[in-house]
Amino acid sequence: MKKWLVLVFFVMMSLAGCNEDEKLVRVDYQLSDMQTDDDGIIADEDQVKGIGALFEKVKWENAKVEMSRKEDMTLTLFYLYDPNMPERLEKYKIWFHDDRSAEFVDATNHRYGKLSREDAEKLKKQIK
Repeated sequence: MKKWLVLVFFVMMSLAGCNEDEKLVRVDYQLSDMQTDDDGIIADEDQVKGIGALFEKVKWENAKVEMSRKEDMTLTLFYLYDPNMPERLEKYKIWFHDDRSAEFVDATNHRYGKLSREDAEKLKKQIK
């Protein structure tokens, strides 16, 4: 009997661990090159998933940083945890460099991150 209870307990815990608590539902972007008509909303599910997958590849460090120039783009990610609650927002500033890599700053959580050249190019294509 105890073996069955232990087995049922582990099965229940593994199923609970598979539950996605958050879901990326929307991405807003603002390009910083003085053009106000370049702002937009991305709500297409495939595009949003692609951007979310690229954000998972960012290599983050805990640090407060200040860059020497204004960011090239600001992204706001909208996460939905519970349909009865408002979305949680995460705002990132992004700089694209001549070597085609990208740097990210999450000022809210004091994080700094980098994205490889290939993934930075994919991010640009997903947004534009």
